[in-house]
Amino acid sequence: MYPKANDVEAARISRRDLIGRIAIGVAHEIRNPLTVIKGYLQLQEKKSAYCSGDSLAIILQELHKIETFVTDIISLARNKSSQKSPENISHILEKVYPAIQQAAARSGIVTELLVSEDVPLVNLNAEEIEQLIMNLAYNGIEAMRKNGRLTLGAVPEANGIILYVQDEGRGIPPEQIEQIFDPFYTTKPANTGLGLALSLSIVERHQGQIEIISTIGAGSIFKIWFPV
Repeated sequence: MYPKANDVEAARISRRDLIGRIAIGVAHEIRNPLTVIKGYLQLQEKKSAYCSGDSLAIILQELHKIETFVTDIISLARNKSSQKSPENISHILEKVYPAIQQAAARSGIVTELLVSEDVPLVNLNAEEIEQLIMNLAYNGIEAMRKNGRLTLGAVPEANGIILYVQDEGRGIPPEQIEQIFDPFYTTKPANTGLGLALSLSIVERHQGQIEIISTIGAGSIFKIWFPV
C-alpha cells in the first residue's frame, strides 16, 4: 500500500499534534547525548584538567549523534525541490552496496545486489538517493535475525523504474504500515524513528511513490517507483 500524500496526511494528523510530537522527539534525542557529555566533562573536571582518550571518544561519539540527528531534522523539514541530474540508479546502488554489505555482515546478514544496465537514466539527486537506499537497507538489517537475506535491486517499469529493498524479517503488521513513515515512530528502542520519515520525504521530492508488501513472519519489500 502507498503512504498518503502530504495533503491527505495533514488531514489525518493535525499540524499541532505533529509539531508537538516533533518537539518532544527533538528534546529527547538532543538531551540524552548532552547529558552523557555533561557527566563526563564534570567527572574530568574533578579528576584532571585533561580528558582521557576513552572519555574523549565517548564525548565525540555523543556529539556525532547530535550532529547526525540535527542533519536528519533539517533534511526532513526541507520542502524545496532537490537539484537533480540524469543518473543511473544501478550505479548508485553499486556505490553504496559495499557499506551495506559490511553493515549486514556485522549482524550475520547475507546480502544480494541485482542490478541491470538496462534501466533508463532518471533525474535524481544522487546524494539523497544514496541516503534513501542506506535508510531502507539498515531498516531491513535491523528487522532480521542472523542468516537472513537482504536483497537490493532496480528494474525498469512502465514510465519509470523500480528500486526495491527486500528483507526476510518479521514483517510489518497492517496496523503499523500507516504509521511507520511518521516522524519519531519506531518499534526499536535504539532508533530515532526518522529513517523512514526521511525516506518518504526524499521519494516525494522526486515525485515517486513507495509501496510496501509485507508478510508477518516472512519479511517485507519496499518498492520505490521513480518516473522517467
